[in-house]
Amino acid sequence: MSWRKRVERLRVSAAHLLTGPIFLEGDAQELLELLRAGARDSDIEVSSSASASTAKSLPASIVILAIESDGRRSSIMKASSMLRNMERDVAPDAIRIVVVQSGRSRIAPARLQRLLVTEILFEVTMAVPGPRSRPSWRSFRERMGLATLDAAGLQVLRFG
Repeated sequence: MSWRKRVERLRVSAAHLLTGPIFLEGDAQELLELLRAGARDSDIEVSSSASASTAKSLPASIVILAIESDGRRSSIMKASSMLRNMERDVAPDAIRIVVVQSGRSRIAPARLQRLLVTEILFEVTMAVPGPRSRPSWRSFRERMGLATLDAAGLQVLRFG
């Protein structure tokens, strides 16, 4: 199955969540720009802390944090404190995805970007309660994609 078909299948299963804004925040600027560009290309509404505090819109149902790992502090602790600081802009039952970027992943080729989008959509799909349109296990191709992301210094984590 091609990359586009896999992404479209994952997107259809999470379509009801993608109707509201997606909250993008973090300190990994390059990764944030990449995610914002992908959302714009897909016609997905994106909000950030600056736009959420000025415009009182619906709270976001999906939160994606892009965190740069500095090696001095735990990335999980950093993500946890950032999530606590943005609780007023996010729905209580929101899906929280954290993408941790290490120093190795500064330049990301297009293939790596597609793998990252696929993994984020997979995590969103697995976080949706109720019946799933796909099995919860990963295919061999998806496991290889996840290993490639890990080798490139990108980790995708799902919080509660």
